[in-house]
Amino acid sequence: MIVTIQYLRGMAAMLVVLAHIDAQLLRLTDEQVSLGAAAGLWGVDIFFVISGLIMYRAGIASDIAPGRFLLNRAVRIVPLYWTLTLLVAAAAFLMPALFSSTRFDPLHLLASLLFLPWPNPAYPGYWPVLIPGWTLNLEFFFYGVVALALLLPARRRLLGASAMMSAAFLALAIARPAGPLSFYANDVLLEFVFGLLIGAISARRQPGPLVGAVLILAAIGTVWWHGDVDERLPRSLAYGVPAMFLVFGSLQFEALARRHPFRPLRHLGDISYSLYLTHVIALPAVAALFARLAGANPPAIWAYPVLAAAAAIAVAMASY
Repeated sequence: MIVTIQYLRGMAAMLVVLAHIDAQLLRLTDEQVSLGAAAGLWGVDIFFVISGLIMYRAGIASDIAPGRFLLNRAVRIVPLYWTLTLLVAAAAFLMPALFSSTRFDPLHLLASLLFLPWPNPAYPGYWPVLIPGWTLNLEFFFYGVVALALLLPARRRLLGASAMMSAAFLALAIARPAGPLSFYANDVLLEFVFGLLIGAISARRQPGPLVGAVLILAAIGTVWWHGDVDERLPRSLAYGVPAMFLVFGSLQFEALARRHPFRPLRHLGDISYSLYLTHVIALPAVAALFARLAGANPPAIWAYPVLAAAAAIAVAMASY
Protein backbone atom coordinates (compact mmCIF):
# COMPACT_ATOMS: atom_id res chain seq x y z
CA MET A 1 0.00 0.00 0.00
CA ILE A 2 1.20 3.52 -0.84
CA VAL A 3 0.07 5.55 2.17
CA THR A 4 0.08 8.95 0.48
CA ILE A 5 -1.97 7.58 -2.43
CA GLN A 6 -4.43 6.13 0.06
CA TYR A 7 -4.76 9.60 1.58
CA LEU A 8 -5.33 11.08 -1.88
CA ARG A 9 -8.03 8.53 -2.65
CA GLY A 10 -9.96 9.59 0.41
CA MET A 11 -9.58 13.28 -0.36
CA ALA A 12 -10.53 12.77 -4.02
CA ALA A 13 -13.70 10.94 -3.01
CA MET A 14 -14.60 13.77 -0.63
CA LEU A 15 -14.06 16.33 -3.39
CA VAL A 16 -16.65 14.52 -5.51
CA VAL A 17 -19.01 14.29 -2.53
CA LEU A 18 -18.61 18.02 -1.90
CA ALA A 19 -19.47 18.83 -5.52
CA HIS A 20 -22.62 16.73 -5.34
CA ILE A 21 -23.60 18.18 -1.96
CA ASP A 22 -23.37 21.57 -3.63
CA ALA A 23 -25.70 20.39 -6.40
CA GLN A 24 -28.22 19.03 -3.88
CA LEU A 25 -28.10 22.24 -1.86
CA LEU A 26 -28.93 24.25 -4.96
CA ARG A 27 -32.06 22.14 -5.33
CA LEU A 28 -33.08 22.76 -1.72
CA THR A 29 -32.88 26.55 -1.79
CA ASP A 30 -33.96 29.25 -4.22
CA GLU A 31 -30.71 31.16 -3.67
CA GLN A 32 -27.57 30.72 -5.71
CA VAL A 33 -25.40 28.66 -3.41
CA SER A 34 -21.80 27.54 -3.64
CA LEU A 35 -19.71 25.66 -1.10
CA GLY A 36 -16.53 26.37 -3.00
CA ALA A 37 -17.02 23.00 -4.69
CA ALA A 38 -16.94 24.23 -8.28
CA ALA A 39 -13.67 22.35 -8.72
CA GLY A 40 -14.86 19.42 -6.59
CA LEU A 41 -15.12 17.12 -9.58
CA TRP A 42 -11.33 17.39 -9.82
CA GLY A 43 -11.49 14.33 -7.62
CA VAL A 44 -12.38 12.28 -10.71
CA ASP A 45 -9.22 13.41 -12.52
CA ILE A 46 -7.16 12.56 -9.43
CA PHE A 47 -8.69 9.07 -9.42
CA PHE A 48 -7.78 8.55 -13.09
CA VAL A 49 -4.16 9.58 -12.54
CA ILE A 50 -3.93 7.37 -9.44
CA SER A 51 -5.33 4.48 -11.47
CA GLY A 52 -2.59 4.93 -14.05
CA LEU A 53 0.06 4.92 -11.31
CA ILE A 54 -1.32 1.79 -9.64
CA MET A 55 -1.74 -0.05 -12.95
CA TYR A 56 1.89 0.69 -13.75
CA ARG A 57 2.98 -0.93 -10.49
CA ALA A 58 0.41 -3.76 -10.47
CA GLY A 59 0.58 -4.49 -14.19
CA ILE A 60 3.14 -2.85 -16.46
CA ALA A 61 6.09 -3.24 -14.05
CA SER A 62 5.12 -6.70 -12.81
CA ASP A 63 5.27 -10.22 -14.24
CA ILE A 64 1.52 -10.79 -13.95
CA ALA A 65 -0.33 -12.58 -16.75
CA PRO A 66 -3.05 -10.58 -18.58
CA GLY A 67 -5.84 -12.90 -17.40
CA ARG A 68 -4.74 -12.73 -13.77
CA PHE A 69 -4.42 -8.96 -14.03
CA LEU A 70 -8.00 -8.59 -15.30
CA LEU A 71 -9.29 -11.02 -12.67
CA ASN A 72 -7.61 -9.02 -9.89
CA ARG A 73 -9.24 -5.82 -11.16
CA ALA A 74 -12.64 -7.49 -11.42
CA VAL A 75 -12.42 -8.83 -7.86
CA ARG A 76 -11.65 -5.30 -6.68
CA ILE A 77 -14.30 -3.46 -8.69
CA VAL A 78 -17.19 -5.75 -9.62
CA PRO A 79 -18.87 -7.04 -6.40
CA LEU A 80 -19.87 -3.71 -4.86
CA TYR A 81 -20.66 -2.09 -8.20
CA TRP A 82 -22.88 -4.94 -9.38
CA THR A 83 -24.63 -5.12 -6.01
CA LEU A 84 -25.47 -1.41 -6.00
CA THR A 85 -26.40 -1.41 -9.70
CA LEU A 86 -28.83 -4.29 -9.21
CA LEU A 87 -30.33 -2.66 -6.11
CA VAL A 88 -30.91 0.62 -7.94
CA ALA A 89 -32.32 -1.19 -10.98
CA ALA A 90 -34.70 -3.21 -8.76
CA ALA A 91 -35.85 -0.06 -6.97
CA ALA A 92 -36.39 1.71 -10.31
CA PHE A 93 -38.47 -1.24 -11.50
CA LEU A 94 -40.56 -1.49 -8.32
CA MET A 95 -40.79 2.23 -7.40
CA PRO A 96 -40.16 4.27 -10.58
CA ALA A 97 -41.68 7.45 -9.09
CA LEU A 98 -38.72 7.76 -6.72
CA PHE A 99 -36.18 8.29 -9.52
CA SER A 100 -35.60 11.24 -11.82
CA SER A 101 -32.42 10.03 -13.53
CA THR A 102 -33.09 6.29 -13.69
CA ARG A 103 -35.66 4.18 -15.50
CA PHE A 104 -35.55 0.41 -15.63
CA ASP A 105 -34.44 -0.87 -19.02
CA PRO A 106 -33.01 -4.40 -19.47
CA LEU A 107 -30.49 -3.49 -22.18
CA HIS A 108 -29.30 -0.46 -20.21
CA LEU A 109 -28.90 -2.64 -17.12
CA LEU A 110 -26.95 -5.28 -19.04
CA ALA A 111 -24.61 -2.69 -20.54
CA SER A 112 -24.07 -1.18 -17.09
CA LEU A 113 -23.11 -4.56 -15.65
CA LEU A 114 -20.69 -5.13 -18.55
CA PHE A 115 -19.07 -1.68 -18.14
CA LEU A 116 -20.20 -0.58 -21.60
CA PRO A 117 -21.63 2.85 -22.47
CA TRP A 118 -25.31 2.80 -23.37
CA PRO A 119 -27.93 5.57 -23.73
CA ASN A 120 -29.58 6.22 -20.39
CA PRO A 121 -33.37 6.05 -20.93
CA ALA A 122 -34.07 8.74 -18.31
CA TYR A 123 -30.98 10.95 -18.23
CA PRO A 124 -29.50 12.19 -21.54
CA GLY A 125 -26.07 10.75 -22.19
CA TYR A 126 -24.25 7.46 -21.81
CA TRP A 127 -24.73 7.19 -18.07
CA PRO A 128 -25.00 3.75 -16.44
CA VAL A 129 -27.69 2.77 -13.94
CA LEU A 130 -25.44 3.94 -11.10
CA ILE A 131 -24.30 7.30 -12.46
CA PRO A 132 -20.72 7.32 -11.02
CA GLY A 133 -20.14 4.12 -12.94
CA TRP A 134 -19.32 6.16 -16.05
CA THR A 135 -15.79 6.42 -14.71
CA LEU A 136 -15.63 2.64 -14.27
CA ASN A 137 -16.53 2.21 -17.94
CA LEU A 138 -13.39 4.20 -18.75
CA GLU A 139 -11.41 2.30 -16.11
CA PHE A 140 -12.24 -1.06 -17.67
CA PHE A 141 -11.31 0.23 -21.10
CA PHE A 142 -7.95 1.19 -19.60
CA TYR A 143 -7.60 -2.21 -17.92
CA GLY A 144 -8.14 -3.87 -21.30
CA VAL A 145 -5.37 -1.74 -22.82
CA VAL A 146 -2.99 -2.63 -19.97
CA ALA A 147 -3.83 -6.32 -20.39
CA LEU A 148 -2.93 -6.08 -24.08
CA ALA A 149 0.32 -4.30 -23.18
CA LEU A 150 1.21 -7.17 -20.86
CA LEU A 151 1.55 -9.35 -23.97
CA LEU A 152 4.51 -7.20 -25.05
CA PRO A 153 8.12 -7.55 -23.84
CA ALA A 154 8.56 -5.85 -20.46
CA ARG A 155 10.65 -2.98 -21.82
CA ARG A 156 7.91 -2.06 -24.33
CA ARG A 157 4.85 -2.26 -22.12
CA LEU A 158 4.83 1.33 -20.91
CA LEU A 159 5.21 2.71 -24.41
CA GLY A 160 2.68 0.22 -25.76
CA ALA A 161 -0.03 1.03 -23.20
CA SER A 162 0.55 4.78 -23.48
CA ALA A 163 0.48 4.65 -27.28
CA MET A 164 -2.70 2.56 -27.38
CA MET A 165 -4.56 4.87 -24.98
CA SER A 166 -3.41 8.01 -26.78
CA ALA A 167 -4.14 6.57 -30.22
CA ALA A 168 -7.61 5.43 -29.17
CA PHE A 169 -8.50 8.90 -27.94
CA LEU A 170 -7.02 10.70 -30.95
CA ALA A 171 -8.67 8.36 -33.48
CA LEU A 172 -12.09 8.73 -31.87
CA ALA A 173 -11.71 12.49 -31.36
CA ILE A 174 -10.88 12.90 -35.05
CA ALA A 175 -13.48 10.45 -36.37
CA ARG A 176 -16.23 11.79 -34.05
CA PRO A 177 -18.30 8.57 -34.24
CA ALA A 178 -21.97 8.54 -33.34
CA GLY A 179 -23.40 6.22 -30.73
CA PRO A 180 -21.70 4.58 -27.75
CA LEU A 181 -18.21 4.81 -29.30
CA SER A 182 -18.41 8.59 -28.88
CA PHE A 183 -18.22 8.03 -25.12
CA TYR A 184 -14.53 7.13 -25.50
CA ALA A 185 -13.69 10.28 -27.47
CA ASN A 186 -12.89 11.87 -24.12
CA ASP A 187 -9.52 13.41 -23.39
CA VAL A 188 -9.64 12.20 -19.78
CA LEU A 189 -8.29 8.94 -21.25
CA LEU A 190 -4.95 10.75 -21.35
CA GLU A 191 -5.03 11.09 -17.55
CA PHE A 192 -4.47 7.34 -17.26
CA VAL A 193 -1.33 7.85 -19.37
CA PHE A 194 -0.22 10.62 -16.99
CA GLY A 195 -0.47 8.10 -14.16
CA LEU A 196 1.55 5.51 -16.08
CA LEU A 197 4.28 8.08 -16.63
CA ILE A 198 4.30 8.98 -12.93
CA GLY A 199 4.69 5.30 -12.13
CA ALA A 200 7.71 5.00 -14.41
CA ILE A 201 9.33 8.23 -13.21
CA SER A 202 8.77 7.57 -9.51
CA ALA A 203 10.28 4.10 -9.85
CA ARG A 204 13.53 5.70 -10.98
CA ARG A 205 13.69 9.09 -9.29
CA GLN A 206 12.22 10.83 -6.23
CA PRO A 207 13.18 14.53 -6.15
CA GLY A 208 12.19 14.90 -2.49
CA PRO A 209 9.74 16.77 -0.23
CA LEU A 210 10.72 20.30 -1.31
CA VAL A 211 9.90 19.60 -4.94
CA GLY A 212 6.85 17.68 -3.80
CA ALA A 213 5.53 20.66 -1.83
CA VAL A 214 6.03 22.97 -4.82
CA LEU A 215 4.16 20.57 -7.10
CA ILE A 216 1.27 20.17 -4.65
CA LEU A 217 0.90 23.93 -4.17
CA ALA A 218 1.10 24.50 -7.93
CA ALA A 219 -1.58 21.86 -8.54
CA ILE A 220 -4.00 23.22 -5.94
CA GLY A 221 -3.37 26.81 -6.99
CA THR A 222 -4.01 26.03 -10.64
CA VAL A 223 -7.31 24.27 -9.94
CA TRP A 224 -8.41 26.98 -7.51
CA TRP A 225 -7.68 29.56 -10.19
CA HIS A 226 -9.70 27.68 -12.79
CA GLY A 227 -12.64 27.25 -10.41
CA ASP A 228 -14.44 24.96 -12.85
CA VAL A 229 -13.54 22.96 -15.93
CA ASP A 230 -12.22 25.67 -18.25
CA GLU A 231 -13.94 25.20 -21.59
CA ARG A 232 -11.03 26.94 -23.31
CA LEU A 233 -8.73 24.09 -22.33
CA PRO A 234 -9.19 20.32 -22.64
CA ARG A 235 -10.02 18.80 -19.28
CA SER A 236 -6.87 16.68 -19.38
CA LEU A 237 -4.82 19.89 -19.40
CA ALA A 238 -6.94 22.03 -17.10
CA TYR A 239 -7.37 19.33 -14.45
CA GLY A 240 -5.41 16.24 -15.50
CA VAL A 241 -2.02 17.94 -15.45
CA PRO A 242 -2.61 19.46 -11.97
CA ALA A 243 -3.77 16.01 -10.80
CA MET A 244 -0.50 14.57 -12.13
CA PHE A 245 1.49 17.20 -10.20
CA LEU A 246 -0.55 16.50 -7.05
CA VAL A 247 -0.04 12.74 -7.20
CA PHE A 248 3.67 12.91 -7.98
CA GLY A 249 4.19 15.63 -5.37
CA SER A 250 2.39 13.56 -2.73
CA LEU A 251 4.65 10.58 -3.40
CA GLN A 252 7.58 12.67 -2.17
CA PHE A 253 6.12 12.50 1.35
CA GLU A 254 5.66 8.73 1.45
CA ALA A 255 8.48 8.13 3.95
CA LEU A 256 7.02 10.76 6.30
CA ALA A 257 3.51 9.31 5.93
CA ARG A 258 4.78 5.86 6.84
CA ARG A 259 6.60 7.12 9.91
CA HIS A 260 3.63 9.18 11.12
CA PRO A 261 0.44 7.66 9.71
CA PHE A 262 -2.81 9.61 10.11
CA ARG A 263 -5.33 6.83 10.62
CA PRO A 264 -8.60 8.75 9.97
CA LEU A 265 -7.40 9.88 6.55
CA ARG A 266 -6.05 6.43 5.79
CA HIS A 267 -9.44 4.91 6.66
CA LEU A 268 -11.12 7.48 4.43
CA GLY A 269 -8.86 6.16 1.68
CA ASP A 270 -9.88 2.59 2.53
CA ILE A 271 -13.57 3.41 2.06
CA SER A 272 -13.04 5.77 -0.89
CA TYR A 273 -14.41 3.36 -3.51
CA SER A 274 -17.48 2.68 -1.40
CA LEU A 275 -17.89 6.39 -0.74
CA TYR A 276 -17.61 7.22 -4.43
CA LEU A 277 -20.33 4.73 -5.40
CA THR A 278 -22.77 5.07 -2.50
CA HIS A 279 -22.81 8.84 -1.92
CA VAL A 280 -25.16 9.35 -4.88
CA ILE A 281 -27.69 7.26 -2.98
CA ALA A 282 -27.08 8.78 0.45
CA LEU A 283 -27.10 12.47 -0.53
CA PRO A 284 -30.49 12.57 -2.31
CA ALA A 285 -32.04 10.59 0.56
CA VAL A 286 -30.87 13.19 3.09
CA ALA A 287 -31.94 16.00 0.74
CA ALA A 288 -35.42 14.51 0.42
CA LEU A 289 -35.68 14.35 4.21
CA PHE A 290 -34.63 18.00 4.51
CA ALA A 291 -37.07 19.08 1.82
CA ARG A 292 -39.90 17.37 3.68
CA LEU A 293 -38.99 18.60 7.16
CA ALA A 294 -37.46 22.02 6.57
CA GLY A 295 -39.26 23.45 3.55
CA ALA A 296 -37.61 25.57 0.88
CA ASN A 297 -35.41 28.20 2.55
CA PRO A 298 -35.26 28.02 6.34
CA PRO A 299 -31.95 28.24 8.21
CA ALA A 300 -32.16 24.52 8.95
CA ILE A 301 -31.27 23.78 5.34
CA TRP A 302 -27.78 25.06 5.97
CA ALA A 303 -27.19 22.07 8.23
CA TYR A 304 -27.62 19.88 5.17
CA PRO A 305 -23.96 19.89 4.00
CA VAL A 306 -22.64 18.64 7.34
CA LEU A 307 -25.33 16.02 7.86
CA ALA A 308 -25.21 14.90 4.23
CA ALA A 309 -21.43 14.44 4.35
CA ALA A 310 -21.73 12.52 7.62
CA ALA A 311 -24.46 10.31 6.16
CA ALA A 312 -22.41 9.65 3.00
CA ILE A 313 -19.39 8.61 5.07
CA ALA A 314 -21.53 6.43 7.37
CA VAL A 315 -23.12 4.60 4.43
CA ALA A 316 -19.70 4.15 2.83
CA MET A 317 -18.27 2.72 6.04
CA ALA A 318 -21.17 0.29 6.34
CA SER A 319 -20.89 -0.88 2.72
CA TYR A 320 -17.10 -1.16 3.03
